[in-house]
Amino acid sequence: MLHKVFIGAGVAGFGAFVACASGTTVHSEAGEVGSVSPVTADFIPAGTTMIGRFDQSISTSNRDGDRFAVTVTNPVYAQNGAVAIPAGAVLTGVVTGVHSAKVPGERNVIRLNVNELHMNNRAYPFSGNISNVQVENSSNPSNRTLRNTLIGGAVGTALGAIVTGGEAAGLITGGLLGAGAGAIISLGNGSGEPATIPAGSSVTIQATQGVPIR
Repeated sequence: MLHKVFIGAGVAGFGAFVACASGTTVHSEAGEVGSVSPVTADFIPAGTTMIGRFDQSISTSNRDGDRFAVTVTNPVYAQNGAVAIPAGAVLTGVVTGVHSAKVPGERNVIRLNVNELHMNNRAYPFSGNISNVQVENSSNPSNRTLRNTLIGGAVGTALGAIVTGGEAAGLITGGLLGAGAGAIISLGNGSGEPATIPAGSSVTIQATQGVPIR
């Protein structure tokens, strides 16, 4: 069973993206960015959305510089019917910040920056934003935080929720995270045990810059 957490995608200050292939401007309002379909398979415009699954768990045990990978599960089709991004393509990135709660009630967070797209035996520089996470059920104590948080209504502390806006700025100015690129993801409140988003959890990633495909 999956718990779905919808969150705003407004990390790292992207207000407007230009989808060069179609001439469409993709605006961010309240953290939501309209999805764009590639015109052909030769260019992935900003706003193109991919759904995949984490190839490994993401947790407070990670460190800055750790690599992670997301395998695309749903192919992305261009407007002309061609497959622009096949299922099995892999998005990779790097951990750019981790904070493990030191006291009960303090938030665990991790920041993930997606920077490469691998498909058809090629690697492409990629700029993408994680826009929502569906957390795979596990016996991890942090998953109870998700259930309790949803009942309480404070979605920003739920396992898998993206931290944006003033909350994200507060984590940086408060010294819990240094400045850096990527989406800040909540790993729940401190429970005294490692907080984990299990491998296989679903993640949605949206391109924030166009990618020419060779």
